[in-house]
Amino acid sequence: MQNLDLVIVGGGPAGLSTALHVAAVAPRTRMVVLEAKPYPREKICAGGIGGRGLHILDKLGVRIECPMVKLDAVAMRIGGEQVVTRVPNCGVVVRRVEFDHALAKQAMARGIDVRDATPVTAIDVADDHVHVETERGDVFRARAIVGADGVGGITRRMTGFPRGELRAQVVELDTEAAPGDFPRDTIAFDFEAHDLRGYAWDFPTLVAGQPLVCRGAYVIHTMGHDSPKARIDAYLRERGLRLADYKLKQFAERGFEPGADIAKPRVLLVGEAAGIDIATGEGIAQAIEYGALAGDYLAHALARDNLLFSTWKSTVDGRHIGKQLRIRHLCYRVFYGRHRPHLARMLPKLETFFRVGVQDFAGVPLSKLALAQGAVTFLGQLAREGMRSPD
Repeated sequence: MQNLDLVIVGGGPAGLSTALHVAAVAPRTRMVVLEAKPYPREKICAGGIGGRGLHILDKLGVRIECPMVKLDAVAMRIGGEQVVTRVPNCGVVVRRVEFDHALAKQAMARGIDVRDATPVTAIDVADDHVHVETERGDVFRARAIVGADGVGGITRRMTGFPRGELRAQVVELDTEAAPGDFPRDTIAFDFEAHDLRGYAWDFPTLVAGQPLVCRGAYVIHTMGHDSPKARIDAYLRERGLRLADYKLKQFAERGFEPGADIAKPRVLLVGEAAGIDIATGEGIAQAIEYGALAGDYLAHALARDNLLFSTWKSTVDGRHIGKQLRIRHLCYRVFYGRHRPHLARMLPKLETFFRVGVQDFAGVPLSKLALAQGAVTFLGQLAREGMRSPD
């Protein structure tokens, strides 16, 4: 049995960011990161990372060396129009099989014990420690555990967290370019299907050095039953592509729920295990940001031997990531509901509003004036539309 301060379950961006930030604040922390699959492991994901996440890693001196498509713009197809907001260097598109492996190498290079191909099989939370066992026969006695193992992770299941309600289904595939695609420095979101509780997307990507386009459909299941496969099939046919010609990949996501618990005594959740943006499904930069916040929080909690984690939720709520997630949760309720046709007419006119959103994605510091201008623009257009709730 190995005695540790911290066991982190999950070797993706949330778990590795947490480990890197704990090590930066408290380098003597005894911890291990346990990743179930061997690196490099495939992770189905469109791969968009806002500049905010990269800036957080930059502050630690962490430079990820893997193929990337650099982004200078975000586009939206909505209400029969195309809106393009240009913010240079606003983010990148990566392949998770490459990005996660590169981030794990950075953690290992800093002396962090990262063990891949090590699935956790048992977690038992006692009053004064957490007992963890793995498929490889490892046994750990830790002061606390971090669940960074995603939507269906063992940490949530074995420590008594509920399944969660806000879930989305995603399908994606990689194709060649097609007529009507935006330039390769632009990611595009397509909201033209008003009856879809979600959207389709086109992200430029690199697969084995070949420039392709990752296309997909994001469907929020808790707002009604829909077929992501049928949606992407129709989306491809509009572009002269056939679903049968490509390998379709599917995965699920868990959305952030404002009232849900994300910690218990000696157990703390980060990343998708805690919940990501349900409105867009954005998760990588948020996972990194979760880790940055958790690293400092855990280091101080361990130093004080106060591992109830009773203030973790309020800590998240009070920081940028918590505010962003609550705003996105509100957006999901409003935009994907009965007012969507009105909003689809209105949103193409909101250039200032869009720019604020893309700047936030990019990690550009936003002034109170910029936020106020965005809000005024939105409310002004809302008044002009004269949007009314149906009887």
